[in-house]
Amino acid sequence: MVMAVGNPSSKKTYKVELDLDGAQPLFGKKIGQEFNGELIGLDGYKLKITGGSDLSGFPMKKGIEGSGKKQVLLSVGSLGFRSRRYHSVPKGEGAKKKLKETRKGERKRKSIRGNTVSDSIRQINCIVTKAGKATPEKLLGLEAKPAAENKEETSEKKE
Repeated sequence: MVMAVGNPSSKKTYKVELDLDGAQPLFGKKIGQEFNGELIGLDGYKLKITGGSDLSGFPMKKGIEGSGKKQVLLSVGSLGFRSRRYHSVPKGEGAKKKLKETRKGERKRKSIRGNTVSDSIRQINCIVTKAGKATPEKLLGLEAKPAAENKEETSEKKE
């Protein structure tokens, strides 16, 4: 399972890989719920689940209860629905096809996943609601090396 953790204060997103055992405490949590960052290695942080997608790429939707897939009638602007109506444009204008506006009231039945995290979820999107003392880069081991160390490593590889 992949966790995409967004930090609104630094405007960065961090990718955290979890195995099935590490993700077990997250099963049963719903979109909008908060949990301790200690579950994924961010000690002192509070995280909020904002969404996700399953193994096939179907998005999770907040208003749908459960963890299964459902066929839901969606309108333009809602999660998981984009209208793709094209029309031909005369050659003099350059483009062969242009996107047309959607019709008023256009809806479509789409498959989406419920709002509960389960073992069939591949990615969970989270945001930081309460920051800890250390930076996420330090806790996740993503801190950049100083420039001097990088130069030494590249010179060693060339030899």
